[in-house]
Amino acid sequence: MVPCEVMNLKKYYGKNMGVEDVSFNVKEGEIMGFIGPNGAGKTTTIRAIVGLLKPTDGSVAIINHDAFKEGDKARGELGYAGGEPSYFPNLTVLENLKLVADLKGVSYDRIDYLATKLELNLTRKASELSLGNKKKMCIVMALLSSPKLIVLDEPTVGLDPIIKLNFFELMEEEKKRGASILISSHTLTDIQRLCDRVAIIKQGKIIAVEEMAQLKTKQLKTVTIETSYSSPQITLSGVSNLKSNGNLIKFNYNGEMKKLIKFLNSIDVTNISIEDAGLEEIFLHFYE
Repeated sequence: MVPCEVMNLKKYYGKNMGVEDVSFNVKEGEIMGFIGPNGAGKTTTIRAIVGLLKPTDGSVAIINHDAFKEGDKARGELGYAGGEPSYFPNLTVLENLKLVADLKGVSYDRIDYLATKLELNLTRKASELSLGNKKKMCIVMALLSSPKLIVLDEPTVGLDPIIKLNFFELMEEEKKRGASILISSHTLTDIQRLCDRVAIIKQGKIIAVEEMAQLKTKQLKTVTIETSYSSPQITLSGVSNLKSNGNLIKFNYNGEMKKLIKFLNSIDVTNISIEDAGLEEIFLHFYE
């Protein structure tokens, strides 16, 4: 069983493209990252998955249920927290959570555990919460029923570092019980920390689906050098994302180290730093 299968998804707003021919899946018991630039189509895709948008073409299946023709059955297996928190502003946090539990037909047992884990005050009115606390409330809503598929759009926005660590622990717990999780985020360090695979979308199309372990093995270095004179010519092949400011130069390098060392010996370097590139640099290098 594939918990979430997106096939040839298209969404147009009049003549404007939202997404075009998006296909990927989320496997059982995995955390799948979903990344791409602003306006690439991440939120449109997620809203189609959870049934908030009807696609122009293509299909979405959730636990073998068509997300549109069998919407009630599909959503019964789904926990969702959107990028813009949804709640009843005049109710307290606890009242909001109890309402969701009633709609899902589950007990209130998990409310205290999840609220404690995320340090969420249950007695405050929802309208009085900060953005971070609204996000925490919506994450709890998504997890309350222990769903088979969890879809989270920018879940860590507004979370302080300690709460973010607790959120990571919750995701690992959900994964261990067998849940499948799709997380869209602009925070690539979170994706790198959590995910087993990552789907990359650009201009409404999926341009790569990679195992995270494989993505991390891309031999890409971030090189920062300082020279005794301004703006030396960088003629080395394998260089990308070059930035210079006077005698300070930074670039990504994908190639043989001996060629890099030979090149650096040919210019007057006064200081140097060579580091493994992070996920963001790898993304920019291989998929721009």
